[in-house]
Amino acid sequence: MIRQEADLLKPILLRIPGYLKLLWGLGRHPRLSRVNKGLLLLGAAYTVSPVDLIPGFIPVVGQLDDLLVLLYAIRWALQRLPVAERDELLAGHPITLEQLEADLQAVQAVLGRLAGGAVRTAGRAGLWGLHTTVRGAGALYKWLRRPRR
Repeated sequence: MIRQEADLLKPILLRIPGYLKLLWGLGRHPRLSRVNKGLLLLGAAYTVSPVDLIPGFIPVVGQLDDLLVLLYAIRWALQRLPVAERDELLAGHPITLEQLEADLQAVQAVLGRLAGGAVRTAGRAGLWGLHTTVRGAGALYKWLRRPRR
């Protein structure tokens, strides 16, 4: 069973440099809002942070939850771009939307096999928490920037 998971994950791990380039391109894209760039940044920060829902010292599962959050953050940001600009951005990167979706499904499947449905739920809850935090920060920013009477 472990061999099957390794075979599923190997191509994804080899695509990580491409995902990092895509992350950088999204972070610099002029049509992506500050709020969405903030969410992308939070996803990247979660990935490298030692404080996780599933700690990194738990072998394999601890690293896969980071990868899952990163892939979700990239997908989220890509979905917020106009289709033509998203396609233009992706044309300059070795990653396709189909690969991103397939990689998300593969990582979820491996996590599901290794740790059960609780990991997927925790990952979604973490993303929802990041999204809510960013939306709240955006609303606070707008409120602070509103004209005073």
